Amino acid sequence: MTRFFFLLLISWLILISCKDSGEESADSVNNKQWKFVREIKIDSISPTGLQTDGEYLWISDAKNNRVIKTDLDGSIIIEYPDIKRPMHLSLYNSKIYVPEYLTDKIKIINDDEIEEYPLEEKPDAPAGVFVNDSLIAVVDFYNHRIILQAKDHITLIGEEGHKKGKLYYPTDVVLVNDKIYVADAYNNRVQVFDYNGNVLKVIGNKEKINVATGIEVTDDNIFVTDFEGNRILIYDLDGKLIHIINEHLNKPTEISVSNSRMYVSNYAGSSVSLFHLK
Repeated sequence: MTRFFFLLLISWLILISCKDSGEESADSVNNKQWKFVREIKIDSISPTGLQTDGEYLWISDAKNNRVIKTDLDGSIIIEYPDIKRPMHLSLYNSKIYVPEYLTDKIKIINDDEIEEYPLEEKPDAPAGVFVNDSLIAVVDFYNHRIILQAKDHITLIGEEGHKKGKLYYPTDVVLVNDKIYVADAYNNRVQVFDYNGNVLKVIGNKEKINVATGIEVTDDNIFVTDFEGNRILIYDLDGKLIHIINEHLNKPTEISVSNSRMYVSNYAGSSVSLFHLK
């Protein structure tokens, strides 16, 4: 009997040890943070939009009215000129969707060709765009709204204002899991809507965001660039603040996350900052 209880005690201690080990492992994963790796310098650009494409970067160069494709060292591979103030980009099915702020159009870069996307509702200064299988969302900057266009109908989301559900000069948009995430820039926050335009969540009020310029959403996190605050704010999907990055940035405008890498365009720094999740 004594031996039985001894063996039972040993088994229990082993189980506790395994459980503790597992919890430590989980905690170590949860405690990972984004660490600065290096700055990718690109001469004489003012980057607004940014998308990663494997071993390449697509960048909107608003100052020079062009979109460029670079390698990860910042060397320009190809340039698409005469795009009138390109803003926040979207990459879908190997095509780059470009909001052309000064012409109220959405351009599509498809290999060596540039096409125009057929919008049913014309925006006034499109500042951002996001494309998925069946939808395109366009940030209608001066009309303070998001244009959500499907194959058979248009939904207009938001109107000018400062209350919950209102927008004030939005600049970027992301569609994830049937939700619309909007960088509500000059309301200093992020708002989340459903596809019918109902507001689901407001994020960032407590953090006193100065200008919420760019937004990225992954399976676990919401990333926001605070342009005037010169920082990146990282939230979980419930809107709980997890981490703030305020170093190695120079007027950040856009974020693109790929695997365990985060790229941030620096409008005033003519550069892209690279961070790794460690």
